[in-house]
Parts: sequence; C-alpha cells; structure tokens
Amino acid sequence: MRRTEHGEIGRCGAAETPPTERVSGARCARVSASPRRSTAQGAGTRAFTLLEVLVALAVVATAFVGLLGLHNRNLALVGRGQDLTIATLAAREIITQMEFEEFPDVGVSSGDLQYNPGFRWEREVRETELPDIRAIHLRVIWDEARPNACELLYFIRDHREPDEP
Repeated sequence: MRRTEHGEIGRCGAAETPPTERVSGARCARVSASPRRSTAQGAGTRAFTLLEVLVALAVVATAFVGLLGLHNRNLALVGRGQDLTIATLAAREIITQMEFEEFPDVGVSSGDLQYNPGFRWEREVRETELPDIRAIHLRVIWDEARPNACELLYFIRDHREPDEP
C-alpha cells in the first residue's frame, strides 16, 4: 500500500498495489488520511435545536386543543340531533293517534312521553274559519332552554258524518 497524491491510501487498485497483492474480485477500498471530519462526526450538526422542537410542540399542542374542541362540538351536535329525531317522531306519533281518535276539542293539553323520560309534549287545538277543520299546534320539549326546538302545526279534518237536518 502506498499514499497517493491526494493523501489516500490505496489497497487494491492497479496503480497502488503490486499485482501480487491484488485479490481477484475484491472491491477497492480507500481510506482517507486527511484531517477532515468523517461523515459520522458531521451528522450531529444537522439535528434540530431545542427552540425548533419547542416551537413544533407548541404548534402541535395548539392544533390538538382545536381538534378536541371540534370533537366536543361534534358530540354535542350528534346528541342534539338524536334528541330532535326522537321529538319529531314522537310528535308524528301523537298526531297519528289524534287522527284515529275523536275530533279534538278546542283547548290546551300536555303530557309526558312514556318511552322517553325527560321529554314532554304540549298541544293547543284551535278552531279555524272552516267548521270541520281544526289547527293543532304541537310542541315536544326536552330542553327548557329551547322549548320551541320541535314544533308542529297540523290541520285535522273531522271524519264524522255530518248531522243531517
């Protein structure tokens, strides 16, 4: 082995080693003898600084807080949607029952939903200009902060046979 003009020591090249020291099929390895840093020592200069890591953590933490807020809002909206669906179906059931019962009398009535605790209904029956049609204003209430969240205005016709004179 001998030094080349660039300060490298050669092992298996034709110019660097005599033919008796050559190994057939072996790759030529060059070892640097220069005082420059090796790649392993220089790799540490490319790391993140503490300030960069702290800024990245602050950005990620802010994003997570925002995402958690959106998730909580989504859960509240899903719960409100479920309650509104229950109230709408209950209002439709009450109206359907009224259609199969006698013609409703004018006045106000209320009650609780048996199958959904915490839900109640209020019904106001009013006369209209037509004698055989009544207006029914029905509200299903589950949240006192929003008593008008589910309202239904329905007109019902008297199915009884008219009295003959």
